[in-house]
Amino acid sequence: MSENLEHWIERISKNELPIFKYTVNAVSDVVSKDATSTSDLSRIILRDASLTARVLRLANSVTYNITGSTISTVSRAIVYLGFNLVRDMSMSLAIIDALLSGKTKEHALKLMAESFHAAVQAKDFAERRGDDDVEEVFIAALLRYVGEITFWCVAGEEGEQIVELIEEKKLSEKMAQKEVLGFTLDQLTVALTRGWHLSDLLHSAINTPKINNPRIKDIVLALDFAKTSKESWSSKETKSIANKVAKHIAVKKEDILPLLKKNAHSGAEVAQLFDASSIIKYLPIDKEPVADDANEHSFDADHSEPDPLLQLNILRDLSGILADKPTFNLVLEIILEGIYRGVGLDRAVFALMTSDKKALKAKYVLGKNNQDFISQFYFSLQTDNIFSQSVKSARSIWVKNSQDPLYKKFVNNDVKLILGCDEFYLAPLILSGKTIGIIYADRKTSARDLDNVSYESFNHFVQQAGLALEYISPRK
Repeated sequence: MSENLEHWIERISKNELPIFKYTVNAVSDVVSKDATSTSDLSRIILRDASLTARVLRLANSVTYNITGSTISTVSRAIVYLGFNLVRDMSMSLAIIDALLSGKTKEHALKLMAESFHAAVQAKDFAERRGDDDVEEVFIAALLRYVGEITFWCVAGEEGEQIVELIEEKKLSEKMAQKEVLGFTLDQLTVALTRGWHLSDLLHSAINTPKINNPRIKDIVLALDFAKTSKESWSSKETKSIANKVAKHIAVKKEDILPLLKKNAHSGAEVAQLFDASSIIKYLPIDKEPVADDANEHSFDADHSEPDPLLQLNILRDLSGILADKPTFNLVLEIILEGIYRGVGLDRAVFALMTSDKKALKAKYVLGKNNQDFISQFYFSLQTDNIFSQSVKSARSIWVKNSQDPLYKKFVNNDVKLILGCDEFYLAPLILSGKTIGIIYADRKTSARDLDNVSYESFNHFVQQAGLALEYISPRK
């Protein structure tokens, strides 16, 4: 990799588009791990309120949810749609979000529109061929120009130099890019997506576009068609590519253009789903308004408000998967998501009792910017503290003020240093009459008061966790 290419990757990731430092790189880290879980991915998604809302929106759309069953939790979305699909959707959404919120220029928006159009066309071609993973084809086409789009969002003087070489000296786009940057924007796309551990299929489509592979042909034909159709649906070039598509997917020539036009309109609907409605005006379609479904899944990752309806929906999610005997981990992930998003708490923790029964150690933590909290959350059960009290009494506790004489003895300086707040809920998680861990929650980030209604809801989720775990436990 050239030194200048490395410089541009760093510039994009750390300086010009800082969101890449967080969500994109965090998802990338999950992808690169050999052993990863739904909880790793769901925690990253839940840190970003916008990403959470859009993943759930996609999971409940007719495009991805053919059964029509409502999905209310990120954890269940991952199980229902599949880890790889949610991972790739999350990465794509985060990238699109970064680009649309950057200093986006018209040229970048046009390229993004072309990408969405091509992605929907390629997905349709793959479906008609009976491909085993149409979403991989969709993602590869969607991200085909990510390097170029990203560059034009932050181009500055170098972008002006490239335009000048193309317009005044009549150099080709790739020659002009090489002249100014020392690399092509295709190389930037490959480098970025390789760094994010995303889409080997995309790399193949860029590096070997003429190879006799039906999946690469889906992508190349879709991209070619998206490029020509934006100029004219009736041009010789557009009709020629349409005929190639007809042959590729075994559709009659007289039927192909209506099919491709229908797909282009679907591109507008998918752009709306991805919250990229600003690109719709650049799609080659009749500019009819695209329905925007009300978003029922939005929340503020800093301080979500209590939502009784969402609590019911999350508990319905839990009951809906019990027949399939979900894992212990999945049950706890859904419960914590219910406490975090539904009850409206800032941090939610499940701490498991160690094998020697002498301490509690955090296993899952939900909450924005609480990555370090999980490593710090470790409490001895051999000393007299608030956690050992809850375990011994097998009762939930609402500490309203750690300075209160009632609690001061049990919330010592070591406990306060780790928790960093004076008010919190905790409850033992009991299975077959034995405490196996505790669930803890607070509103530290927002500094909002806890209340009776939230405490009752918190306890209800803890009780449901115990019942669900009893149900899935092997019968003796």
